[in-house]
Amino acid sequence: MRSAKFAALSVVLILGVLLSACSALGIGGQVPTLDPAAQQATIGAAVTQTMQAVAFGQTSTALAFPSSTPTITETIAPTATFTPLATWTPIAPTFTNTPKPTIAKPTATATQANYSCEVTSTSPTAGTKITVNTDFDAAWVVKNTGIKNWEVGYVDLRYVDGTKMQTKADLFDITTAVAKGSTLNVIVDMKAPATAGKYSANWILTMEGTVMCKLTVNIEAVNP
Repeated sequence: MRSAKFAALSVVLILGVLLSACSALGIGGQVPTLDPAAQQATIGAAVTQTMQAVAFGQTSTALAFPSSTPTITETIAPTATFTPLATWTPIAPTFTNTPKPTIAKPTATATQANYSCEVTSTSPTAGTKITVNTDFDAAWVVKNTGIKNWEVGYVDLRYVDGTKMQTKADLFDITTAVAKGSTLNVIVDMKAPATAGKYSANWILTMEGTVMCKLTVNIEAVNP
């Protein structure tokens, strides 16, 4: 902008010098006297043309030599679009109660003991009434259910507990051999107690320290 004003001022000065020179030299005879208003218009037109020329020159120069100031083009990074993750729903474990297949177990076959017995009959029967202080026989029929024979001198009849109603010993030897599957009659002399009431006693048959079976007697002593 300052250069444009300077160029216009220079043109005015040049025109003034030229007009003065023309007056001094007397070019063309008498120098006509110019109206001041006309002079001012002429100078204004010359200044306007000069400024237009200067402006055109500046525009041409600007086009030919673009500004060295780099134009910063701001690159805006694209805005990331946030996509929410899918909502996680906890899944409870499903427990399936699958029954285990039933495996048939082999039927266990009981091993028959070498020595065993079974009571097949008892006398007197349980609850039999016997007069107080009266003798009676306790008798049992037992069967050899073992896999071996009972030998003489190895089988014992032994009193275990209860009311002692036997009239002799608490231990007896069995003097009869009993084959397996056979039966034996066992008899013990007893006497009903002197006081009325219910009484019982337990005996066992043993073979070499092995209890083969238990023999029980139950009575009720009554007054005459």
